[in-house]
Amino acid sequence: MVIEDNTGVRRVVVTPQSPECFPPSYPSAISPTHHLPPYITHHPHLIPHSHAAYYPPVTGPGDLPPQFFQHHLPPTIYGEQEFIPLYGMSSYITREDQYSKHDRLHKKLKIDRQNRLNSPPSTIYKNHMSSCATIYNGYGKGPCVAGVGGGGGTGIKKSERRARSSPRMNEQDIQDFDSETKRVQDMLSGMGRPQVSNVQARAALLTWAPPSGLTNGDKQTNGLPYTCNYEVASSDKGKDGKYKIIYSGEDLECSLTDLQPTTDYHIRVSTIYNSVKGSYSEPVSFTTQSCAPDTPSPPKLSHRTKSTLTIQWKAPVDNGSKITSYLLEWDEGKRNNRFRECYFGNQRHYKLTKLLPAIGYTFRLAACNDIGTSGFSQEVVCYTAGNVPQTPAAPRLVRAGVTWVTLQWNRPEGSSAEEHMTYTLEMEEESSTGGFESMYTGEEVTSTVNSLTRSTQYKFRLIASNAEGSSNPSEVLVCITNPDQPGPPSTPYIIGPPLSHSLHLKWDPPEDNGGSEILKYLLEISEGNSEGSQWEVVYSGSLNETVCQQLKPGTLYRFRACCISTGGHSQCSESLSVRTQCVTPGLCQPPRLVGKPKHKELQIQWGPPSDGNSMVTEYTLEISQGELAPSEVYCGPDLECTVSSLLPGTTYQFRVRAANEAGYGPYSEAIDLTTATGPPVQCKAPALSCLSTTSVHVSWESPENYGADISEYRLEWGETEESMDLVYCGMETAFEINDLKPATHYCCRLQ
Repeated sequence: MVIEDNTGVRRVVVTPQSPECFPPSYPSAISPTHHLPPYITHHPHLIPHSHAAYYPPVTGPGDLPPQFFQHHLPPTIYGEQEFIPLYGMSSYITREDQYSKHDRLHKKLKIDRQNRLNSPPSTIYKNHMSSCATIYNGYGKGPCVAGVGGGGGTGIKKSERRARSSPRMNEQDIQDFDSETKRVQDMLSGMGRPQVSNVQARAALLTWAPPSGLTNGDKQTNGLPYTCNYEVASSDKGKDGKYKIIYSGEDLECSLTDLQPTTDYHIRVSTIYNSVKGSYSEPVSFTTQSCAPDTPSPPKLSHRTKSTLTIQWKAPVDNGSKITSYLLEWDEGKRNNRFRECYFGNQRHYKLTKLLPAIGYTFRLAACNDIGTSGFSQEVVCYTAGNVPQTPAAPRLVRAGVTWVTLQWNRPEGSSAEEHMTYTLEMEEESSTGGFESMYTGEEVTSTVNSLTRSTQYKFRLIASNAEGSSNPSEVLVCITNPDQPGPPSTPYIIGPPLSHSLHLKWDPPEDNGGSEILKYLLEISEGNSEGSQWEVVYSGSLNETVCQQLKPGTLYRFRACCISTGGHSQCSESLSVRTQCVTPGLCQPPRLVGKPKHKELQIQWGPPSDGNSMVTEYTLEISQGELAPSEVYCGPDLECTVSSLLPGTTYQFRVRAANEAGYGPYSEAIDLTTATGPPVQCKAPALSCLSTTSVHVSWESPENYGADISEYRLEWGETEESMDLVYCGMETAFEINDLKPATHYCCRLQ
């Protein structure tokens, strides 16, 4: 049970549980106070007195104080001299009071509670249902006693399992804790009456001194620091009226602002330390000063004629000093923001005469009292009476767009420039059956009408109005909005098969012509497939097809179309990629020799076909010599090649042709190319004929000379290959060797 006394201190009354409420086993760290609500009615007696318990304020929006927490865990049987602290005590004292007795008690309570929450479950109670003795108001003997602050009975047997670090709390500790709380609260309640100075109409300065207990003591004796929080409450409904908090902080003064003039205020201050709040001080009372009146409301027109205006107004709040006069100013109808006084007195109405008809006059009002003059009210424009405007001329078309038109008009004849005039522009659509509708109302002489339909006829007329009424509608102006930009034509498509030098292309008109007829089509062409290639116009006309001539065979082209109408130039269509038909390559340029000929190879080069329009994929080089059949020595995309394995000093015929997707073109003109001369071919073995036992006739044939005449022959002779000597050097093809040994083996060779 929670009891709150008149000092704001809450106390908790704990009743013991009946024996049948305890299960055979439960955690020993759970406080029995968690289960007060379900079991209070099980015992007929209550504890008459209990120690005071403090509950901290709610920490955030939507939070509940600890005393309202619901718990559904089983209680614990505590042993002798054990104490379970109340909820909320751990937040009572902050770290800065760690050296005070009050703080040491609090830390001891906090450690005890944490150790109990961390202790293991207790063992099964012995003699659970039979060993509980009778308990009255928490006092008695037996093993099932549970209470807060232990009232005075003999101790019970300790629980079999107990946290080793759990401190022992006795009754003296709890009493010291309560007395310390009461001492802090009493010290904070010694607040003197605050002082008010510099009282003005809407502001004042409030100052106060710390509680007397803090002023005369120090931290070591009273356990509190010099700095506390102060809470200032204000009331303008009397000393016993409802107070509202206007300041909370550590300062010893507070500037009171946004006060009302000539109003009684009552201010009181309280001290707060660590969530412990002392009682409020005696309130100080003061009355704000009076000041100039509030800004009055704008004056109002009560009556008018063509030459008079009667203006009246209401009195504003006087702010404690009676209003003595009013100041009414006007701009004399000039609309130049320059005001002059037209009335000054204590009346709340005034009549102006000798005014011009149908003219607007601007007024503003201020109030005066003995303190000063208020600010001027908002300006208000009042018009004298006049005549109904004459029928204005028809509006004029300034400019027309696709969905808008801009119109302009003049003031009606006979109206002065100072006369306030408003205009109403009405419009009727060509296909509308609802008649004219208002499109603009205002004082300007020009207007732009938007949200119209393209290429549509509209009718406009004008009505002028003043304070006396509206004129007849003007004559009708007929105008047509512009057409819109046409959409793009369809993607071009090809008619028939593509040819080598021409393409027949066609495209469809745009789905949306923008409201006007298409005047011209443009067909653009781009060579290649690169996005950066240039586009050129190949056709411009009213037809939606054309034949593109003078194209390159086997070339990729892209085509796109656009159109032009009175609404503008359309976007281009999607592009069409098409390749012209390929043709066989033309006649290649004849081969030619590159560099000097070698005796066994030739470097040959040739040029592409002279037409230059066919895409050549490869070249074929053909060689022939004498009556031998021609043969292919090169096939590839290059324009040159090296022909090797040739004979020195030999003339060959070469010709080349090009090929593409369509096939091979004709051979070029054949050209004769001769390799460089080389050394003669190796001689054949000479023929030997024995003339006698000591002489031999040697003869030989002339070898292939490879383009150069043979200048000499060399014949070597000897008994072995290592010992041969030169025996002949000359142009002859025969030689006789004498003075040889009979029946002897000899070797010879010819060069």
